[in-house]
Amino acid sequence: MRIRTALLDEITLLRFNRLRSVVNLDPPYQREGGIWSTDTRRTLIDSIINGLDIPKLYFEANSSHNLNADGLTYQYSVIDGKQRLEAVISFLDNELALDDKFIFFEDLSVSAAGMTLDELDQQYPLLARRFLEYQLPIVRVESDSDDLIEEMFQRLNASSSLNAAERRNSLSGPTKKAANELAEHDLLKESSPIRNARYKYRELAAKFLAIEHQFDVLGHVTDTKAATLYKLFQDTRGESPRITSDRMERYFSQASGLLRSMRPVFQEDDRLLASIGTVVVYYLSFRKANFSRVVSRDALVRFESARREAGARDERKDPGQEIDYLIEYNSLVQSTNDGAALMRRSEILVAFVENEGGPAWYEQLVEVEEDFFPEMDDIESDSV
Repeated sequence: MRIRTALLDEITLLRFNRLRSVVNLDPPYQREGGIWSTDTRRTLIDSIINGLDIPKLYFEANSSHNLNADGLTYQYSVIDGKQRLEAVISFLDNELALDDKFIFFEDLSVSAAGMTLDELDQQYPLLARRFLEYQLPIVRVESDSDDLIEEMFQRLNASSSLNAAERRNSLSGPTKKAANELAEHDLLKESSPIRNARYKYRELAAKFLAIEHQFDVLGHVTDTKAATLYKLFQDTRGESPRITSDRMERYFSQASGLLRSMRPVFQEDDRLLASIGTVVVYYLSFRKANFSRVVSRDALVRFESARREAGARDERKDPGQEIDYLIEYNSLVQSTNDGAALMRRSEILVAFVENEGGPAWYEQLVEVEEDFFPEMDDIESDSV
C-alpha cells in the first residue's frame, strides 16, 4: 500500500467554481454536510477577502471513474475541507452574505457588510475579484488503498468534532453497507421525528446490527456504546474478518424484518419514536414474538402515560407494586447504551403491553437487586 501527496498549484476560487461539478464532496468516508453555522461560514469568507491563510484542503485524485449527476467523471474526492468548500460555494452562489459587522482591514472606509458576491461585484469589484482570485491551498492525494485514504480522513479529523457515527462511516465494509441500507428504512425516514443529522439513522441501524450480533454470540445484549459499534464495523473488514459478510447479511435480514413488523404500529413523525433509547427498547421488545402480535400504538401510549404519571409522583410504595416498576423504568432511561438497562426496560414494557396494563400486570416481573442500576451514560431527550 502506498500514498503520495503534492500541492495543487493555481487553483483559484474562480477556477474551482468552474471545476466544482467534477469534485465529489460526498465520497463514502466523508461526513455529512451542513455542519457549520452561518456565522462560521461567514468568518471563512471574511478571512479569504482579507487575505488570511486558511487550513489546507485535501483532494483524493479519483481513479474509480465515478460519475456525477450529469454523467461527468469525478476528478477529485474531498478528503478534508468539505465544510470550507460548502461555505465557499454558498458565497459563490449568493446564498451566503458577508457578516453585518464585516470589516476590510486594508481600507476601513469600505462598507460591504451584509453583501452577497454579486452585490460586492457591483459596489466593490476589486474586492469581488480579490475573493475569486484567492488561491485555495489544496493537497492532491494519490493512493492504491481505500484503507489508507480512510485512515488519512480519520487522522485529519482527529482534532475536530468528528462524532462516533462519522468515524464509523469512514470505515468501508459489510457493516457499513448493512447500516446504510437499514438507515433508509421507512420506520426511520417516515415514522421517526428524529432529525437525521450527523448520521442519526445510521447510528440506530448500527445499534440494531450490534443487538443481533450480541444475541447471536452471547444470547443477550451487552451494550450499544460507541466503542462496541466501532468494533462491529472493524470486525467485518480485512481478508480474514472476525465476522463474515454472510453473517452480517443475516443480521441485516433479521433487523430489516423486525423494522418491517414495527412499521404498521407507528404513525408518520410519531412522537413515540422521538428518542433513540426508546426506539432501541421498542426494537428489543419486538424481538419477542408474543409482543409483536399483541402490541398496538394505543398500548404504547398508555404505557408512556403511566410511567410519566409515576415519574411525577416519584415515590416508592411497598416493594413489588406497579409504581415501583414504572419508576424503575424511568430511572433506566438515561442509561441509553447499557445492555442490562435496555433489556430491563424492554421486560417492563413487554409485561405492561402483554397484560394490557391491567391489574397486577407487573406480577410476572422479577425484582432486581439494589446494585443492579447502571451508571448513566449518553444522556438523551426521552420526551414524547
